[in-house]
Amino acid sequence: MDAALQALSQGIETYQIQPGCLERFFNDGEAPDPGLLPDHLSVLPDWTLLPLTKGTLPPYMIYILQLRPVIQGIQVEDHSLPSGNITSRPIRQVFYGLLLGEGREVEEYDREGKNLTSSKVKAILPSAAQLLQLDTLDQAPHSVRLEVFLVTVGVSQSIFKGLPPQLGLPVAVTYYWLRHAHPRPDRPLLQALLLGLVFGELCRQRKSQRGFIEEGLVLERMRGLIQRPAMSPDLGVAHVFSQWNRCMRDGLYLNQLLCLPLPEPQCAWLYKGTLVHQLVDQLRGGVTPDSLLMEDPSSVQLYRAMLEAIFNS
Repeated sequence: MDAALQALSQGIETYQIQPGCLERFFNDGEAPDPGLLPDHLSVLPDWTLLPLTKGTLPPYMIYILQLRPVIQGIQVEDHSLPSGNITSRPIRQVFYGLLLGEGREVEEYDREGKNLTSSKVKAILPSAAQLLQLDTLDQAPHSVRLEVFLVTVGVSQSIFKGLPPQLGLPVAVTYYWLRHAHPRPDRPLLQALLLGLVFGELCRQRKSQRGFIEEGLVLERMRGLIQRPAMSPDLGVAHVFSQWNRCMRDGLYLNQLLCLPLPEPQCAWLYKGTLVHQLVDQLRGGVTPDSLLMEDPSSVQLYRAMLEAIFNS
């Protein structure tokens, strides 16, 4: 026993934990030590280390900086139509341009029909971003970073008038989706998405009040739609909403890379597939948005503000 204890004591004295790049983050909430990063992460600018570690920057930007292929996710959609990822490709091209510079190419894996394909996607930079450098992107003026985002999605700052700050980005992206989606979304599809945003905002408000506010008739009405028996899926509707999800994902990533010129929305409240599919069925059957929102003037006002912002743009 004495020999064992002596050996254990010597082992404790000689054992040393190697310093790790995440030690500062876990101990003090600071960015990882750049000098201790693994070699494959040396491509990252210092300012990105903390948000990447916190999960507020998309991790796949590391693959892009390493010039590795990027695999686009596949959702439920009509495989006889082009991949929904094509809709949001112009947003990703600006994302690539900010990371690599204009004219470089990124290899994307996507689908054509049901087959996996690869293609080269060229990085682009709008005129507002020509002087931006990745190493100092976090120091660029807010007005410049905002302009890059607005030009990319094709809206002006006036679109945010009358909207809650947390819904500015979703409405701007919805406008982009309405112009670029194929087949072109009809009015019930747009209405269903905006009603879904109203539902999410009501849920968010109730959650922030810890459930102390009454659920209200609008929430009850929409929860009733969610709980209805599932319909036979409409593949065309699923395909168009899949494109919206791609646009929202890539819009969120671009906003993050630009250091949040727009307030980041709480994504959990933006989209509920079961609800929006039921809403499309209801709206195509003659139900009106006002009838779904009746007896709640604030919900009607929010819905109309979003609809007017999109149409006025």
